[in-house]
Amino acid sequence: SAQMAGLNVSNQVLDRARNYINKARRGGKNQGEFAYQPGSHSSPAMTSEGLLCFAYLGAKRDDPFLLRGIDWMEGHLPAKNKDTSYYWYYGTQVMFHVQGQPWKAWNEEMSSTLLSTQVEKGANAGSWNPRDKWEERGGRIMSTSLRLLMLEVYFRHLPLYQALE
Repeated sequence: SAQMAGLNVSNQVLDRARNYINKARRGGKNQGEFAYQPGSHSSPAMTSEGLLCFAYLGAKRDDPFLLRGIDWMEGHLPAKNKDTSYYWYYGTQVMFHVQGQPWKAWNEEMSSTLLSTQVEKGANAGSWNPRDKWEERGGRIMSTSLRLLMLEVYFRHLPLYQALE
């Protein structure tokens, strides 16, 4: 993103970022998942964030690790009372960039879940209640902002792999 904005980003910085992302990747039965710190447990939020970084750092659309992560995310679509905030926010971007069936399945679940959980009455109508520990810290403004950004992802991004092709 910095490079696309015309900023000079050294190859050394990008190589260090790739190195860190590769260390945070999980292997074995958890292949396709990411941890916050290399060697620690993976989480849905870190998996979606890691996959997005992995894509932005040049992973090809058919990279086996990326595809395994997308498969994992397709098995963990947005749903009421499940992981929210960061997982859904970054997951929406990853799936949008990948497009195809993964995006269609994610978008259908994400959109219907978000719209069905929006506050409909009272002073908070049109917003969303905080749902997890991160949103509790950020409050209603944060939870509403993240959900609005998810719902309008089409207007903020070009699909990465489509743009490269």
